[in-house]
Amino acid sequence: MDWLEYSNQGATRNQPLDGRLVGAMSFLPEMGVTMRVISGGQDAKGEGDRRTGSTRHDHGGAADADFYKDGRKLDWNNPEDRPLFEAIVSRARANGVTGIGAGDDYMGAGRMHIGFGSEAVWGAGGKGDNAPDWLRSAYYGTPAGQPPAGGQQGDPWAYTPGNYAQGPQGPQQNQLAAQEEQKRPEFQMRNILQDPRAFMQQPQNQLAQGGGFDVGSNPFLNYLRTS
Repeated sequence: MDWLEYSNQGATRNQPLDGRLVGAMSFLPEMGVTMRVISGGQDAKGEGDRRTGSTRHDHGGAADADFYKDGRKLDWNNPEDRPLFEAIVSRARANGVTGIGAGDDYMGAGRMHIGFGSEAVWGAGGKGDNAPDWLRSAYYGTPAGQPPAGGQQGDPWAYTPGNYAQGPQGPQQNQLAAQEEQKRPEFQMRNILQDPRAFMQQPQNQLAQGGGFDVGSNPFLNYLRTS
């Protein structure tokens, strides 16, 4: 495929990309854009020593790449190129790509980390807080400068609550959530007006336990208790 080039033969991460990632980026020819992989797949932990940094690159699950159009390397600092980067991010996201890093102080203008893993965007230092506005906007589909609904910024490498950029759930996450929902037992509720004793069998109200009010002096509760 002429839109995908490998220039990572001498890199630590010298392996090709996972076929899923290649498929997710297969829209690039429609844009007339070439993707040149500078850092690709690597050995997973425990499988070899040709690896470094994040596990996102394991088995070709991510790439650090430059992008070219008409033989010219693209740069998001160029106003003419910025829309191309925004389109690449948004279309990759729609195809299942979940982790994207970019920024002048990250790997240099025009180079992006793009691949799978936990959902996140980031910039300098691998920090979500440093993700450029244009990247965050294209990833979450929100206007530039506006934080995503329910999103958090943080460190995408450490997958802990409050310490990563959390965005809308993808199809896989939604499917897993649906499967978990099906495992839950069906909730059964008895109508206390039809069966007052069902109410009286419940634990005593906490206010009553603390002396907040006298259950016996409440006409309605007293009625339920004696019915």
